Amino acid sequence: MEVFLGLLVLGSVVLNLAFGGDVCVSGHDRGPVFEAEPSSLIYPEGLTEGKITLSCQARASPAVSYRWLLNGTEVSLGSDWYHLIAGTLVISYPEMMRDTGSYQCLAINRCGTIISKAANVKFGYLHDFSADSRSPKTVYEGVGTSIPCQPPPHYPALSYRWLINEFPNFIRKEDGRWFVSQVTGNLYLAKAEPNDSGNYFCFTTINLDISTKSTFSKANPLTVLPDANPRKSAPSIKVRFPAETYALAGHTAQLECFAYGNPVPKLQWRKVNGSMPPKADLTTEGPILSLPSLSFNDEGIYECKAFNSEGSDSYQGRVNVQAQ
Repeated sequence: MEVFLGLLVLGSVVLNLAFGGDVCVSGHDRGPVFEAEPSSLIYPEGLTEGKITLSCQARASPAVSYRWLLNGTEVSLGSDWYHLIAGTLVISYPEMMRDTGSYQCLAINRCGTIISKAANVKFGYLHDFSADSRSPKTVYEGVGTSIPCQPPPHYPALSYRWLINEFPNFIRKEDGRWFVSQVTGNLYLAKAEPNDSGNYFCFTTINLDISTKSTFSKANPLTVLPDANPRKSAPSIKVRFPAETYALAGHTAQLECFAYGNPVPKLQWRKVNGSMPPKADLTTEGPILSLPSLSFNDEGIYECKAFNSEGSDSYQGRVNVQAQ
């Protein structure tokens, strides 16, 4: 429906030009060619004093005039919130209900009309965590455990870190006993030690095009009871990437895997049905396998194996690469 409305508007513009008597002069005039097109962006919800700027510039002879479409309908320029500067659309006092959608720029002269790629405007937000108290947790030394983040409503995806007792005492990525899932935000501990007792806070951050916002949870109390003879245990994988992962060609896929165990398990990644892509990046966190700039050769089954002196555990899942 949006495409149909857009074609109606475009056809109306072309007809108006044609019946206006303007004729393209061969060898002298040139139809429009884009030099700049609008880009998609995510704007912070509630920041009504700011502005959204969508670029559009075309070269042509004679010079072009510009129109804009929002979800296939022509934008009413000159209103209190939509303004045109050259070909660029400036949206003042942005509001989610009014301004969310797909924008396209039309560049028009007597030789023709071109329409830009679509730029999607969305609004990002991060609400506060619930004010409810978190339930305390007690575990014995040598046992694995986890603490849920339970992030508040948000868009788009968050990044997660965890604080111990006070800011800015963040859990160190280099400590292989800990893992923070960037999918759920949950905190995992492969093997608890008595000095791990304390209050834990999930710290979330949202990165938008023009701003960053962070918030943190209520305290999650953890008590680790000493054990004179902590029980040894073989690895048990607790964080698993999906059985089927779908990603677009040229994008990055990240697979997560983490295991409990005493001693702390080591992790090993491999591609089951072929060689591991040379570009594969095992981050300093170990539990994350990053596959950048995906190609169809990267498709296949990947395995995470956790092992220590007591045994091993493994998990497999498939990565599917789709054309853009």
